[in-house]
Amino acid sequence: MPNYYHYPETGFPWINALLDKEPSRLGIEITAGVMTVMLITYLIVVRSLRYRYINQLKQKYPDPTVALHDTSIAEEVFYISGRREFPFIFQTALELALFRTYSVPTISKLLLATGEFTRNTRKRAEDTELILLEMADAYGHIEQAKRINLNLSQQETDEQRDRQKHALQRLNEIHGKYNILNGDYLYTLSLFIVEPIKWVNKYEWRQLEQLEINAIYRLWYEIGKGMKLKDIPPTVEEMVEFHKKYANENVRYAPANWKIGKPTVEHLLTKFPKFMRPIMSPIVYGVLPAILDPIDVEGFGLLSPNPWVVQLIDIGFHLRAFFIRYFMLPRFTTVMRTPIKPDPKTNLYKPLYNLYEPTYPNGYCIFELGPDKFRPSKCPVAH
Repeated sequence: MPNYYHYPETGFPWINALLDKEPSRLGIEITAGVMTVMLITYLIVVRSLRYRYINQLKQKYPDPTVALHDTSIAEEVFYISGRREFPFIFQTALELALFRTYSVPTISKLLLATGEFTRNTRKRAEDTELILLEMADAYGHIEQAKRINLNLSQQETDEQRDRQKHALQRLNEIHGKYNILNGDYLYTLSLFIVEPIKWVNKYEWRQLEQLEINAIYRLWYEIGKGMKLKDIPPTVEEMVEFHKKYANENVRYAPANWKIGKPTVEHLLTKFPKFMRPIMSPIVYGVLPAILDPIDVEGFGLLSPNPWVVQLIDIGFHLRAFFIRYFMLPRFTTVMRTPIKPDPKTNLYKPLYNLYEPTYPNGYCIFELGPDKFRPSKCPVAH
């Protein structure tokens, strides 16, 4: 085939072959070759960085039990795992953990009696999540503040720790208004530990290391102590066993269970635009039994999940995990919903993003979270 541009022959046969091609075909092959090299390079970079965070943690803390004995280490590991490595699954597991508590009649009947779920499901869900995040993310707030100011003062650090204390204080104030069983408290606490571990190990791009499991346990164990709970299982293994035993003995069908569960599902549907809700409603109600434990399905009085739905969910999550593991770079920023500082205009903490219609468009005060009837007559924070 002639050399269209009359390039002189070179000493390299492969170059001569390229020069003998038509320009359009030559351009296509060069482009394809460059793109292939770029793709391979990208995949190599992904592989070299994908395990960066967990490898750094394991190198820093080769003994996984340190997270059981040092709360600051547990918070650091939890921050990396829950806010950088697996934020979506951690958020999903938290929502499911709360939902699963409603299949315990002693819990659902109490919640139904308060009227908070039937009157204002969105506010009740938002208040619960914000209080939990304020308790769990103190370390994350401090780390984010350090990114802005490397010379963070002790006073600024203490301010973030105070938020954690205030959230715990507020939670105890609200719970103190009701007669809640210690066992129900412990079961709820166990779900915050068991659900993230279960979901990450089943559906994420890698399983949790023992260091991370210990960190999850220790963080919630400390919160349980702050709530003055009695007889908290002293190890991860004992917490898991307690969880199984309590569920088997106390998850039972009761009409109150679904009376609390249904408004929560309807609240979930508000994530979608109004025109999509009639389409999404049967899908959501069909998926729900497939992501709950069988004992909870019975407790809510739901039909057994369709095996095809279970299989589709498994396939979808596993495809997601495969794509993340081999094609996505690790997250370089953390996913946190609560801000570092209050809005200077209102002196209120404004969520960084909203999953649903904003409950607090202007921001929230930790002391005012919870039922309106328990709001303090005067908030200790000026706003």
